[in-house]
Amino acid sequence: MTAVIVLRGGEFSFCAAHAGLHADGYEPLHGHTFVVTLRLAGQPDDNGMVTDFGPVKTTLRRVIAPLRRRTLVAGRASGVDLSVPHQVRFGDYTLPARAVAVLPVVNTTTEAIAGHLLDQVLLHASVPGLHWAELDLAEAPDVSATVRRLIA
Repeated sequence: MTAVIVLRGGEFSFCAAHAGLHADGYEPLHGHTFVVTLRLAGQPDDNGMVTDFGPVKTTLRRVIAPLRRRTLVAGRASGVDLSVPHQVRFGDYTLPARAVAVLPVVNTTTEAIAGHLLDQVLLHASVPGLHWAELDLAEAPDVSATVRRLIA
């Protein structure tokens, strides 16, 4: 039997700004209230649990924390300049580094941000017997992206 645990919304929401990169350059800088839903699927242990919710909640909080009230910048995008101390430059924008979270992605799409968050959760959470993990990131009530990682 496979069981799925779900953590969503509330404390797993965060506000952040970004400027997605399109063929003609960066879109205007704008913000979202992102809502995270994490699903972990696995074989329940002898106590009937996939995993204890507590440590997974702690991990998810820690993964989200650096993104709260920041401008998300794609660190792997061409034209991102991190060479000036205390500044981040991209497109027409120059921002103080303390207001930015530079992510190891090529673009700050909802899909890429969701993938980054899920990778961080899987890196820091220990869930024996996990079959797959999925993270849904909603940037608006009607728009979200879901990424899934199969666990071997």
